[in-house]
Amino acid sequence: MLVSLNGQFYNLQKKKNITIFQLCNELGIEIPCFCYHEKLTIAGNCRMCLVEVQSSIKLVIACAMSVMPFMKILTNTSRVLRARKSILEFLLISHPLDCPICDQASECDLQDLTISYGSFKGRFFEKYKRSVVDQKENSVIIKLIITRCIHCLRCVRFLEEFSSSTSLGTIGRGAFTQIGSFIKDSFVKDEISANVVDLCPVGALTSNAYSFVSRSWELENFNSFDILDSMGSSILVHSFNNKIVRILPHIDNSRNEDWITNKARFMFDALTVNRLMYPAIFVKYHGLVLLG
Repeated sequence: MLVSLNGQFYNLQKKKNITIFQLCNELGIEIPCFCYHEKLTIAGNCRMCLVEVQSSIKLVIACAMSVMPFMKILTNTSRVLRARKSILEFLLISHPLDCPICDQASECDLQDLTISYGSFKGRFFEKYKRSVVDQKENSVIIKLIITRCIHCLRCVRFLEEFSSSTSLGTIGRGAFTQIGSFIKDSFVKDEISANVVDLCPVGALTSNAYSFVSRSWELENFNSFDILDSMGSSILVHSFNNKIVRILPHIDNSRNEDWITNKARFMFDALTVNRLMYPAIFVKYHGLVLLG
């Protein structure tokens, strides 16, 4: 199968049922995206991965369009760049100016793509930004700030495809659409729900344990593995001032892929908080009694 990509021809005889986005990733051609994740189903919500195909009048979504024989694809034309700039402009209309206080700052895809593809000024001058009521009591481990959400639906798809319960969903329509949970504290009952923190491309879903602790450039990290279960998941441990402040999954497709359990993610609190310094026994009606 012969395909033209930015004027260069590629022979894809062994590459069947591959999307334009996957092809560009393999060839090292950068296409921006918010909603795409290789382990999740394709949604095509963000429209950031629009490319130009010669046989199509309109721009097509690279993450959902399969590569066809003799297809001519253009990823860096002025039309494509204008479309990406316009989409970022629309997203920033309703996005709050929380970057100085956001835990996702310096790790935010919206920040990175705005620098790379966005405009230096906006054409919209509104007195009030779109706002929705933040859910104050959504979870003890995950902080949801819904005004930062860009509706990529990564979190919803993850919980539907990998989790035992659909804790999150879309509520409302149009400009009033927001991500929310119908069940109070449903995150806590799910063993892998905190992975939505890593999936969120902006600061809408962040970790309560890491809230206002440090910035990413201040952290020292090292690879390790989880000892709390028999899987031995690969993890990435982040420390700040010689204190562990965050644990993230380390991608290992042979074991835990991109995910870790909530226990592995938040176990570092036990190193400093409520740590047993002396032997203890459990006494009925009295709980733990220290022996030292």
